[in-house]
Amino acid sequence: MEKLGLGTIGTSGITEQFIEAAQLSDAYAYQGVYSRHMDKASDFQKKYNAATAYDDFEAFLNDPAIDVVYVASPNSLHFSQAKAVIEHNKHAIVEKPMVASLEEWTELTELAKAKGVVVVEAARHIFEPNFIKITGMIKEFEGISGATLTYSKYSSRYDNVLAGEEPPIFSPKFAGGAANDLGIYTVYAALRWFGKPESVHAFSHAIRTGVDGAGTAILRYEDFDVTLHYGKIVTSTVPSEVYSLDQTLVLDAITGLEEAELVDAKTRERQTVELDKSADNPLVWEAKAFAEVMQAPDQKENKEALNEWLTLSYNVHHVLDQIRSQA
Repeated sequence: MEKLGLGTIGTSGITEQFIEAAQLSDAYAYQGVYSRHMDKASDFQKKYNAATAYDDFEAFLNDPAIDVVYVASPNSLHFSQAKAVIEHNKHAIVEKPMVASLEEWTELTELAKAKGVVVVEAARHIFEPNFIKITGMIKEFEGISGATLTYSKYSSRYDNVLAGEEPPIFSPKFAGGAANDLGIYTVYAALRWFGKPESVHAFSHAIRTGVDGAGTAILRYEDFDVTLHYGKIVTSTVPSEVYSLDQTLVLDAITGLEEAELVDAKTRERQTVELDKSADNPLVWEAKAFAEVMQAPDQKENKEALNEWLTLSYNVHHVLDQIRSQA
């Protein structure tokens, strides 16, 4: 099948990682890089053998060789840039969070449907083989009793905040904060494993810039609760856990999951869950999945896959809207 012409917006580390994953997948040809600064765009062009570098956004969008654009700019720009991509009849892969509100989510996905293109949110972990295996195990559990999911990692950019600066990931102007950056991973995991909660109760720790530096959210289900802990101003080494009536599933991480154990609730005996070693580039799984759908969007299985991703994404942003409003 012919490769998809790839364009990228943004020159951060996650953009580099996605480009490398796209090239490893052998499903994309890197056609264009856009940055507001030509020197950065040129550096990317040389490093990853892109066909063209742009500092003119409209020229970038009009490049006929580009079929799909990966959007990895600051959070607040995702919606407007992805909308422009879709309006130019190109597919859009938007780094999480895809948007800053459920209203934006609805407008973006409805526009993509009207234009006949695909828009997806790059929530990498739900495509990782180990995450998928754990998902299957949880679906087989009898009597879920709850879960505690944790993703808290100190950001070096917080040093800049303490020095009086306001980097984008900690700026309300750029839709920064812990819930949008790391909390979204825990929300995705919870909703993928347990479905949409009946209610959401959120608490946050605001930092000087006005965004949440850390937070806790309790998702209430009919018979159990799921507690989410997330933060960018502290580092947690506590594992995540899923509880059933007779055992506890212990996970070393939410993303990049590599180790898991089943602990007997009564005897506390531990059984290792066999998992694969993580890929050298964990974004390769999402890159492959997105390419398959974009290359043959009318195939039944691809339509079903896209609908499943979008339904999950919608529910995630519904929960995030509640977390943000309560915080």
